[in-house]
Amino acid sequence: MLKTVCSLIALCSLIADTSVSHAATPSIGDVAPSWQLLPGTDGKLHSASEFDDAAATVVVFLCNKCPCARGYDARFAQLIEAYSDKGVRLVGINSNVGGIETMDGMQQRASKGKYQFPYLRDASQSLAKQFGATSTPHVFVLDGDRRIVYTGAYDDNRSEKRVKHHFVPVSYTHLTLPTICSV
Repeated sequence: MLKTVCSLIALCSLIADTSVSHAATPSIGDVAPSWQLLPGTDGKLHSASEFDDAAATVVVFLCNKCPCARGYDARFAQLIEAYSDKGVRLVGINSNVGGIETMDGMQQRASKGKYQFPYLRDASQSLAKQFGATSTPHVFVLDGDRRIVYTGAYDDNRSEKRVKHHFVPVSYTHLTLPTICSV
């Protein structure tokens, strides 16, 4: 009897495992996931097509509560100041749930952080899952063809004063190369 029950459990697990579809996380060189009509803190709906004219788009998964993510506000402002004239655009996306991870909380955060970029709400978390975002801030740099040229941390230290290596700005140098490079 025990052998039969164990065999049925194993068979059910096998069937369940093969019937569930797992989306693949995009890799360097892959076209980035797209999005449509995500609400922003500016009261407008935003789509990925708004960034079609960008030489590069920096997609950053953020949240309101995490002290690490909040510690990057000045660095994002510096990035925009240094690279916006080169066609680089930044978009923040909040896919977190609970507590202050609401549009009201995002609007308060955006005004305090003086965000000069769209800050969008992914309430279903579907976009974060499609990108494979695993933390905040999780950064994806897309080239002009919306291919991922970098994914990971913004730099090597959550404390701005201790940063020794800047990963995101360095990845822009690869955008001028004829092939997609991993940083």
